[in-house]
Amino acid sequence: MVKIILVTHGQLAKEMLETAGLIIGKPTDDGFATFAVTTASSVEKEAAKLKALLETCEDGAVVLTDIFGGSATNISLMASKDLNNCHVITGLNLSMLLTAINSRKKLNAKELAEKIESDGKRAVINATELLIKGL
Repeated sequence: MVKIILVTHGQLAKEMLETAGLIIGKPTDDGFATFAVTTASSVEKEAAKLKALLETCEDGAVVLTDIFGGSATNISLMASKDLNNCHVITGLNLSMLLTAINSRKKLNAKELAEKIESDGKRAVINATELLIKGL
């Protein structure tokens, strides 16, 4: 089964996973991990820790990060660069995480990464415009 790893600044990863658990129930397996990046984090050391974890993911992994160009994404890209079955998706939102939780048992790592990206983009909606237009 594909492992889902959240890598974010501060405690966002932990809080996102807890929030998702409130909505659809807490995952009952060890298919999830969170990494907190702080100002004290060393990019190289954190990347090495993450790479060690990624190398244990037999069925591949999808790493979800908070913002493109940030330390969390840079660490994730550095850790996964030589791993073919690992995909880093940035711009984490709750919809993406819910998709990951609900679909990771049915899809391989590449398919899951594509679905997470697609669902995450689809979840970004200007609700005011939608209501004004009456759609």
